[in-house]
Amino acid sequence: MRSWLTAALLAVSLAPVRAQVVADPSEMILGTVLAGPVHNREIILRNTGKSPAQVTSISGSCGCLTTGTVSSPLAPGETRAVPLILRTASLPAGPHAWTLAVGSREETGAQWTKTCRLSATIRREVELEPALLAVSGDREATVVVTIRDLREKPLAVTGWSGTLPGLAVDKKDSSGKETQLTVRIPAMSEGRHAGALLLATNDPTYARLEIPVLVQARARDSVRATPESLTMEGKAGTTVFRLVRLSASGDAPVRVVEVAAEGIQAATRHAAGPGNHATLRVETTLPAGKAAGSVKVRIEGRDQPVTIPVAVEGN
Repeated sequence: MRSWLTAALLAVSLAPVRAQVVADPSEMILGTVLAGPVHNREIILRNTGKSPAQVTSISGSCGCLTTGTVSSPLAPGETRAVPLILRTASLPAGPHAWTLAVGSREETGAQWTKTCRLSATIRREVELEPALLAVSGDREATVVVTIRDLREKPLAVTGWSGTLPGLAVDKKDSSGKETQLTVRIPAMSEGRHAGALLLATNDPTYARLEIPVLVQARARDSVRATPESLTMEGKAGTTVFRLVRLSASGDAPVRVVEVAAEGIQAATRHAAGPGNHATLRVETTLPAGKAAGSVKVRIEGRDQPVTIPVAVEGN
């Protein structure tokens, strides 16, 4: 018995201890923070294992919480300070809590995710409306931003800049405790673009206010289907139809060259107009059971067809 127990204890003592990267401390209480300014902190990551570990990801449970990255592995016992950025412009007043997930991997390929909890109470003295500039489309957009400070001595906006190319403030109007800025958001290349409008003020407490800017840009020659997908159901053997509006993001008319159904049996008709629109009619006889397919619409002057998913069900 004694020899068996000794062998077991020796095996446990020689078992490899995996590397684990944790956030230190596991809970951060930020206290009361003001809405509007960007708040910078640090999170300490520690390798508590006995082998090197690579931090593979650090992600917050809210888009308002971002961090820096760790490019090189952490040696056993090593700590690394990582910047923590809390953007508060869009957060309502009151208590908030977030989770920060830290992913790591050791040399053998084993992976873990450790979490850290952060909390803060947001206090609002200065209102930013809107707190997020979000636009979509293929054209330049103009948004009016209102800065409202109801304190006895309100702040004054003294300057501005943008982190997106072409973002500019065209006009500033101040009256009492409110300042209005006319912000011009330029047309951008197709895709998602994120940045910020940065405002300087004469109040040291609010030396810089940051308003996030999100642009979802579409190509000028894109065509959108409304609705984007079709569902047709009813008694098996009956004929049903649906109408789809095809709309161009630019001024050019939509001219349908060809319509093809894939995966389902369907008849189609289309008509141009008005303006930069066209109407498509999709008709089918409902089968017994379910089927799924799509209708692809080729548009004159555009390389890619518009694909409309279609689901049919007869009962």
